[in-house]
Amino acid sequence: MTKFRLCTFNIENLFTRFNFSGFSDPDAARYLSPIVQFYGDYGDDDLSKFAAFKRMVETAAIAQDDDKRQQTALAIAEADAHLYCLQEVDGFDPLTRFLEAYVKKTMGESFHNRVLHEGNDPRGIDVAAISVRRFPFYSRSHAWLTGSVIDNTETGRALLDAYPLARARARSLRSARVFRRDCLELVVPVGDGTLTLYNCHFKSMGGRNAEKSLATRQTEAILVRELITRKFPDPAAGLWAICGDLNDALSYRFVSSVRQADGSFAESLRDRPPSGEDASGVAPLLEDGFGINLVAALPEAARWTHYYAGGRSKTQLDYVIASPALAARVRSIPEIIRTGMPQRVPNLDTPRYPRIGWDRPKASDHCPVVVEFDI
Repeated sequence: MTKFRLCTFNIENLFTRFNFSGFSDPDAARYLSPIVQFYGDYGDDDLSKFAAFKRMVETAAIAQDDDKRQQTALAIAEADAHLYCLQEVDGFDPLTRFLEAYVKKTMGESFHNRVLHEGNDPRGIDVAAISVRRFPFYSRSHAWLTGSVIDNTETGRALLDAYPLARARARSLRSARVFRRDCLELVVPVGDGTLTLYNCHFKSMGGRNAEKSLATRQTEAILVRELITRKFPDPAAGLWAICGDLNDALSYRFVSSVRQADGSFAESLRDRPPSGEDASGVAPLLEDGFGINLVAALPEAARWTHYYAGGRSKTQLDYVIASPALAARVRSIPEIIRTGMPQRVPNLDTPRYPRIGWDRPKASDHCPVVVEFDI
C-alpha cells in the first residue's frame, strides 16, 4: 500500500492582471478613498490627480495581495499533500510565480509537476494541479465538451430525465460548451495502479437567475458522471475522485446575528431535497450511490468549507467525491483547514495564521480539504 494525500483548494483569484474596475465603478473601490491629499511629482490638475490615485490603488493592491498570498502558501503547507487540485488560477505563469515566490519559501519546494489548461471562464480563472516529484500525472482538458455529449447516451438521458432543469439546460447547450471553467482529468500512477481525478469548478451561485445557474451546475455534474461512466466499465470498482469547488451545497447552516449568553451565535440547519428539480447541483454525482461525499464522514456541523458573510451561512462548497472502491481506501476522516479563514467567521475557535485580518488578509474565502488514502 502507498499513502497518498490529496487536497482540493480554491485559492481565490490568483491573478497577475490588475483590476481597474475601481476607477469606473465607485462601489468597486473598496480599499482607498479617491481623495488624494498629496500628489508629489504628479502635478495639481485633475488628470495628474487621477494618475496619482491610480498609482496609490495599484500599490495598495500589490501590498495586500502579497499578504494574502503568504497566507495562501501557509494553508498549502499545512495541508502537506502529495497532489493539490486548485481552482481560481489566472494562468500558468501566475501559478509558477506563486509557487516560486511564496510556496517554495514556505515549504522548501515549489512542486515539480504543474499543469493548467485554459478553460472557458470569461474572467480567466482556471483549474490547475500541482504534485510532488514522486507523483507525476497525465492531464486532459474537457473544456470543449458540449451538451450533445450527454444526450447521446442512455445513462445521460436517464439522468437528464431525473433532473428537469438540467434537461432543459443541456438542450440549450447542445452546440455550446457545458463546463463554465473546465473538468481537468488527471491520471496519477500510485503504487501498482492508477488514480483518476477530475478537478472541477462549477458555475457560481451568483447572478440574477438562480434557477439557470442551478441548471448549469446540474448539467456540469451529469457530464462529469458521463465521463467517468465512459472511462470505467464498472464505476463503483474504479479508483476515481471528483475534486473541487462545486459551488453548491447539500445543506446550509445559517448563523444568527444575535449573540448568545456564552458569546457564540446560534446556528440552524436547512437541508436540500435529495433529488429532482430543486436538488443541489452536486446531487447527480451522489445519486444511487454513484459517488461518496467523503466530507460526510465528519459531523454535520463540521463539514462547511465556506462562510458567506452576506447570508451568514456556512456551507460545504468544496468536495472530494470518491468512487465506492476508493472511499473504502480512506485512511482517516478528511481534514478541513480553517487556519487561514478571516476573523469575522463566527463560532470558530481555530487559531489563525499570523496577521490574518477581520476580513483580509486571509488565505482564501474557501478552506482546503485534505483526504488521505491507502492505494
